[in-house]
Amino acid sequence: MPFKKVIMLTCLLLLPLSALAQGEMQTYVIKQGDTLWGISQKFLKDPNYWPSLWSNNPFVTNPHLIYPGQKVAIYDGRIELVPVGEEKYPEGGQTEFAAELPIPQESVTINIHQGALGFISQEEFDAAGTLVDTVDNRLLIGTGETVFLEMGNLASAMPGDIYALFEVKDPVLHPVTQRKMGYKVDELGTLQITEIDDEVATGEITKAFIEIQRGAKLRPHQPAQTVIELKRAEQELSGTLIEAQDGRLALSQYDVIYVDLGTDDGLQVGNLLNISRPRDASALILKNKNLKLPDVLLGSALVIETQARTAAALVLKVTEPLYRGDRLTTVID
Repeated sequence: MPFKKVIMLTCLLLLPLSALAQGEMQTYVIKQGDTLWGISQKFLKDPNYWPSLWSNNPFVTNPHLIYPGQKVAIYDGRIELVPVGEEKYPEGGQTEFAAELPIPQESVTINIHQGALGFISQEEFDAAGTLVDTVDNRLLIGTGETVFLEMGNLASAMPGDIYALFEVKDPVLHPVTQRKMGYKVDELGTLQITEIDDEVATGEITKAFIEIQRGAKLRPHQPAQTVIELKRAEQELSGTLIEAQDGRLALSQYDVIYVDLGTDDGLQVGNLLNISRPRDASALILKNKNLKLPDVLLGSALVIETQARTAAALVLKVTEPLYRGDRLTTVID
């Protein structure tokens, strides 16, 4: 069952900004609550200006994470972020909006209400257990019923353990290599282990989202983290968007995506990922037709769950639809 998709940047709640007369050179000191699209809306009356503002300021690796104390220069219908130590202004001077700067926060957290179940890696699938029977001949199983389980590793199960039940759907193939990465899954519910016997475990269905049948698979339940602290990636990693939670072809803001990077690669929950795509040359490109151009920056995502070789990420912002095969790179600055 899908969760309500809500995201709140705890340090970036949108606050009103002062309007600016066209042509007047001014600077604005970013305060807690400001966002690039909010600044674009208030100063230029164009909230869609922010992708240009982002792409024209390469030192801003994530458009959601501008910090109190940063400065923007506004003039001639443009907005430019001023790198620290480079407060230079065109002729005509500048006007400072803020006299006192808030102290930048040492860490930034994001509150989310979104689970990552929707995909299972091949390694997780190989270790998954199976619901094999219940106490009577009914076909459909619901909340409160007793069930019997074959476990991938019975010795690792303990009474009181919570498991997630899911139904296996289509295999997921890597969009570039065509290697099988795992399977799409539908969430069915949860159960709690009540007893361990010689060959099976006994459990009770604690929550059934839809009717459950014999053959349902189970894996240890991983409650979705509601608060994630951003962590700077320790190394440069590059991967591929391999699948989406709801199976849609074109992906957008607040969608959960799956990537072919995991803890074995050094990826961690809280890392930020930039999403990009190779840039096609125009028909009028000069000389070298095979010249590699810079990638098109499409958006950013937050890693919300990791496995050994795969991870789930929540898309924070996009400038255009995302597709399987798009490139993801860790943000390390």
